[in-house]
Amino acid sequence: MLSKSYFHVVKKIAISLFGSLLFAFNLYPQSETALEESRPIFLGVSLDYGYLLKHSESLRQIDDSFPFAIRLDASKQLLTKKAWEFCNCFPKVGVSLAYWDWDNPDVLGIGVVAVGYVEPYFYTDKRVNLFARMGLGGAYLTQPFDEEENPLNQSYSTDLAFSLVFGTGINYRVNDQLNLRLAAKYSHISNGGVSTPNKGLNYPTVSIGVSTSLDPVNYPSLARIVNRDPPTDKSRLSLEYFSGYSNATVGDRDKFYVFGFAGKYSRWIGRRSALTVGAEWLSDLSRRELIELEGEDVSFQQVGLLAGHEFWLGKITFSQQLGVYVINQFRITDDVYQRYGLTYNFNKRIFAGVNVKAHRHVADFFDVRIGYTF
Repeated sequence: MLSKSYFHVVKKIAISLFGSLLFAFNLYPQSETALEESRPIFLGVSLDYGYLLKHSESLRQIDDSFPFAIRLDASKQLLTKKAWEFCNCFPKVGVSLAYWDWDNPDVLGIGVVAVGYVEPYFYTDKRVNLFARMGLGGAYLTQPFDEEENPLNQSYSTDLAFSLVFGTGINYRVNDQLNLRLAAKYSHISNGGVSTPNKGLNYPTVSIGVSTSLDPVNYPSLARIVNRDPPTDKSRLSLEYFSGYSNATVGDRDKFYVFGFAGKYSRWIGRRSALTVGAEWLSDLSRRELIELEGEDVSFQQVGLLAGHEFWLGKITFSQQLGVYVINQFRITDDVYQRYGLTYNFNKRIFAGVNVKAHRHVADFFDVRIGYTF
């Protein structure tokens, strides 16, 4: 369960990242360009299908659930020089409204989720192009926990909750108005610790959809646009502090503080990509509690080595890392894990963001982090 104060920080940073993107895309100083600028409006519909993760023992009381949804989207694509200079991409800024069936009506009910999002697009001059989605919004949920009438719902206990979504996908342009798309996303719904239980709804999904612009779109030829100059510093050495709350349940508690430090070396390899290597030390207090309950005489501390990839998108960095524990005396999970992160660079040195640590399909914890680049 995420505490109220922790989720408030996560939400604040997510809003800051989202707002910073909007600010940069709309207020970046105008400059002369051969690019024929436009801001076409798109309307779309998609179908989503996924799996509800049981990341806590208390959630294993309910059957496997495979949620599905129908989603409506409205967005504006920024085919402008200022957007290109910010991220080497042409992003969409939009809103979506989805009706979710959680595939467990008696316990989980249904949900209506509204999200505002930023969706950077790459290779837009090609018929097949790539995109990523970052969204923040709210959810209305119909079957909250009730001690007498619905005791099995440990996922949420309020009608209203927050929603976060991250994803990536492929877009196929049929013609200058019609588009088909395939996406993979990860979504999280939580009330932020306002009320318990609050294990949250965590669900990866696959989505297929179609969208159309209100008018024909003339996508600019990227070969005629000057690419953003390579970064002055092609290498980055950074140190980060992170903290959060684990999803573990030990005894009658399901909220435990997690904190740690991470160091990382990144090397730019061209266009938007960089390769990374690093290490992290983390302290998960749920492990300490479990060790004491089981009477073990081992350390709860963990140290991991990581390698991965980063997208350097101007002020935004999206990272994916694979880690392996080199110190892990109390083994209750796999020795290999993943991390996915999103950070915003306030200047050349200071950055902040959010990150999720997972063992295969099970989310371990979300963390908020702040760092310094040397």
